[in-house]
Amino acid sequence: MSGVDRSIRVRAFLDQWFAVFLLAAILVAAVGGWWSVQVHATPEVEREEVTVSQWSETTSFEHSSVIVNESLVFNESERVENRPVYYVRLSDELDVTYVYEHTAEEGSVNVTTDMRLLYRGVEGEDVLWQFSEPLASERTTGLTADGNHTVTATVVIEDVFENINTVEQQLGTAGSIEIQIVSSSTVEGTLGGESVSSTYESTMPITVNPQTFRVLETSTIDESGQRTDTIERRVEPSTAEAFGSLLLVLVGIGGVGGLLAARGSGYIDLSADERELLEIHQQEQEFSEWITRGTFPSERDYEATILVDDLEGLVDVAIDTNKRVIKDEQLGVSTVLDGDYIYVFVRPDSPAEDWLVNYADMTMDEFDQFQA
Repeated sequence: MSGVDRSIRVRAFLDQWFAVFLLAAILVAAVGGWWSVQVHATPEVEREEVTVSQWSETTSFEHSSVIVNESLVFNESERVENRPVYYVRLSDELDVTYVYEHTAEEGSVNVTTDMRLLYRGVEGEDVLWQFSEPLASERTTGLTADGNHTVTATVVIEDVFENINTVEQQLGTAGSIEIQIVSSSTVEGTLGGESVSSTYESTMPITVNPQTFRVLETSTIDESGQRTDTIERRVEPSTAEAFGSLLLVLVGIGGVGGLLAARGSGYIDLSADERELLEIHQQEQEFSEWITRGTFPSERDYEATILVDDLEGLVDVAIDTNKRVIKDEQLGVSTVLDGDYIYVFVRPDSPAEDWLVNYADMTMDEFDQFQA
């Protein structure tokens, strides 16, 4: 009789907290069901931006000049191209070609370009004056990636010098003069399925003096474009999510069913004797400092045996008499020995209950012989 059977304590615990456990099991099933719906019925959708087409738009300048005067270096009528320096004594004109093109595989655009020769006086970062002369204007419709938009113009060197001289005569020589060939292109249409409407400006600076005219680094356009679409892709649930959600549902439903079945069958209901044994166990834990485990003695050494109704009362006797409670685990009895008296508390499940109550003056061997 080492204590109350574990099953009694478990059943008592379930009986006490039945409503809480039942609610917890219902919540587990509900959470599992919600999770399962989220995982299986309403899967996660991943959105991604995908480039379906891309293209580029570029502009460029080409320049050349025809040699009009024979020299040791260049032959008359020879055309020299894309040189950084042209010689005034050898050439009269500078021919300029401007090109716009795109690489879009689908779509076309209309391109309109105005080319002009820009003069301006500058001092540091300040622009003192400026004016421009038109050189050429072209329009191309339905331009695809297979073609290009080209504008050609000719700059007469003598005219450039005349314009510079006129400005200096009218304004003086304050600051410095910059000369640029400026091409402004308006692009409208569709490229790669996307509508476009843009204006690009490209420049080709030149400098002149009585001996040479130089082409400086050009400023051109190299733009890129693209069209994107948003695609949706179903994200498959992981194995842990798929099986975990279902397992949670099964655990919750199993818990609810098990608790209701245990309650309905009376499994968790305790009998009166079981409740008394549980109470005794709790009292033993509460008064453990007063109880010593030992062996129940023969009662023939005592004048009287006093049966105590409960363990708490026996502990009170021990406190009043300043004695220890001796607990016999095998017989399931507890005693307080006080002089000629023995105080006895007998557990309901004691195998020696009849002998202790009715045949207290016999030993167990005598009782066995009597029974035989």
